Amino acid sequence: MKRTKDKPILPVAIIIIILVAIVLFLMNPVWKRRSSEESESGIDKYFETLPLEKLEVKFFGWVTPDEESISSFLRNASKFTWVSPTGSIVNGNGDFVPWVDNKVIEAAETNNVSIVPLVANKGFDRGLAHRILTDPEVRERTIAAIVDFVIENNFSGINIDYENIPPEDRGALNSYMRELASRLHHYGKIVTIDVAGKTWDDPSGWGGAWDYSTLGEVCDYVCIMCYDYHWPGSEAGPIGPLSWMKEVISYALSTIPRDKIVIGIPFYGYRWLGRSGVGLTFKQAVETAKNFGVKILFSEEDAEYYYSYDSYTVWFQGAKSVEIKVLTALSYGIDRIAAWRIGQEDSRVWEVINRKR
Repeated sequence: MKRTKDKPILPVAIIIIILVAIVLFLMNPVWKRRSSEESESGIDKYFETLPLEKLEVKFFGWVTPDEESISSFLRNASKFTWVSPTGSIVNGNGDFVPWVDNKVIEAAETNNVSIVPLVANKGFDRGLAHRILTDPEVRERTIAAIVDFVIENNFSGINIDYENIPPEDRGALNSYMRELASRLHHYGKIVTIDVAGKTWDDPSGWGGAWDYSTLGEVCDYVCIMCYDYHWPGSEAGPIGPLSWMKEVISYALSTIPRDKIVIGIPFYGYRWLGRSGVGLTFKQAVETAKNFGVKILFSEEDAEYYYSYDSYTVWFQGAKSVEIKVLTALSYGIDRIAAWRIGQEDSRVWEVINRKR
């Protein structure tokens, strides 16, 4: 059949229908609301487009017993220099109770990661901390049990996280750590301790028992927790502001050998209502912002993300936070970084963290 000039009408009609459908789709309220929410939240600006720098550090990560934390370690084990599985405690009876997940051990061994388990006083109980350090029987029992735990499992060392220690037990803590280090050093093992961030040697309050100078002499590494500047019981604010972090590092360098300093940074966030705060993971912080359609802001001064909705205020960390804080530590010549805690992070932090060989 001979083709006529009227035949192209059908394709033109189809094209018109398609164009109308696209217009109607873009005008759909659901689509418009979703686009608006993504723009309002600032996710596209802060979490997708900000460039990140790959940084080489000696990375120390705390892995808790929950599945999210373990799974994150299993995915990213090659980034770690040391892994510190939490879960081992000294209980209310003054007995050492060990716990390390076998999956963490296997992944660490496969990736040549040193295993340095954390030991804490259960619930950070102040009375228990006092007993551990000052009761001769409990002191000896815990030291002996910790040494056996490290040696029998062929771990690289131990990470002591006794917190809420009475300030008057400062000397007892120094003596305890000296004895523990002496015994573990005999076997070629390392001893690390976690201490609160301090900007001067204040012998009172939460951080009073931690004597940077003596602990820096006795221990192989001192992990300085540069976080909880604002905490669940405080007013809302940045968790590890840069200005404070710099002051902590400067003080640490005046009291502890540089090659023994490990700078601890946060991977988490808090949501406050007044002076009552609860912890948030990166994912929870972002989802909350999206659910309430609020814009996420980034504080260049503090290197943290924040936003408010209703009567709540949220501060939290993203990959950019980690990059800036690691760069800050590196600018002071410190390449050992710790993070609390694995499993709560922005997944893009693993673009920043790379193991230094």
